[in-house]
Amino acid sequence: DNFWEMGDTGPCGPCSEIHYDRIGGRDASHLVNDGCVGRNGEPIPAKGAVVKGHTVGVPDPNVLEIWNNVFMQFNRERDGSLTPLPAPCVDTGMGLERVSSILLDKMSNYDIDVFAALFKAIQAVVPGLREYAGKVGEDMEDAAKWTEDERVDMAFRVVADHIRTLTFAITDGAQPSAEGRGYVLRRILRRAVRYGGEILKAPEGFFHQLVDAVVEQFGDAFPELRKDPERVKAILREEEATFSRTLKNGIRQLGKYCEKLPAGGTLSGEEAFKMYDTYGFPVDLTLLMCEEKGLTVDEAGYEAEMERAKKRSQEGGSFSRGGSVVLEAEQTVALAERMGVPRTDDAPKWVWDSAA
Repeated sequence: DNFWEMGDTGPCGPCSEIHYDRIGGRDASHLVNDGCVGRNGEPIPAKGAVVKGHTVGVPDPNVLEIWNNVFMQFNRERDGSLTPLPAPCVDTGMGLERVSSILLDKMSNYDIDVFAALFKAIQAVVPGLREYAGKVGEDMEDAAKWTEDERVDMAFRVVADHIRTLTFAITDGAQPSAEGRGYVLRRILRRAVRYGGEILKAPEGFFHQLVDAVVEQFGDAFPELRKDPERVKAILREEEATFSRTLKNGIRQLGKYCEKLPAGGTLSGEEAFKMYDTYGFPVDLTLLMCEEKGLTVDEAGYEAEMERAKKRSQEGGSFSRGGSVVLEAEQTVALAERMGVPRTDDAPKWVWDSAA
């Protein structure tokens, strides 16, 4: 039976998925969910197995899920047990872009008119950028094998998707920050800015200019988008400017570290932590960029370095009865580079004259 869960804990229940076969007139049940389904009570076949000529685990672009009805009956507790919900309900979700792609006879969500307008807006703010061509890397799991054209079109998709997400989220009251949902938004923004600048060669400050295209595209259906788009642009502009400076320094330094590694090598935890601590480079970005280069990161080593740094910070502030002020790496970078605050002259603390 199909069973939907939002995560390790939370509301869940059996579900009824609705899939669409673009070809039609055939039994495509073995292609549902990339073939990772057990039919008629049979076990789910292993990935790599061949069922009716299809390799399990490989997506078939002609068969896609467009709708899911989840019969919310339980709450998954931390211990893994299921507790009946006091008020069961049906949670229904349909993919707007997927349904649109079917109605418009397009093979990809990104080929529908909604994204076409955003791609044109991206092209308009990046001088010399070619049109979106819809190219997709053959090996989606290994970006290092993609051609330059495939990388450019992937960056188009990332920027278009992320400007939509951020415009809606900030309009609804969320804001990029250093924790919780705000940090999720900050990571989304940073990813879009990096792909735009590094791959599309977009000028600094390009991203917030795309807000108007989102408002134009969706403002009639979602009128709240038209209430204060200047606020949305101001928030994105500030985040973008801060990260752009961090990004330049970080990319340069990470490149130096990676040049020393052999093909398929591993960036040390010490160097990954230095990228964060000294250059304000988020570790998730270090992981992503190393993955794109066919490299890995010693994540356990990074976490160990982080714990040592926290311990040093706690020990250093143990003499104080009050709370300590801890600045994140990106904040120290902002103080030094954006605000021009000079480093504290700590020379006097090393020379002490008791007679003075």
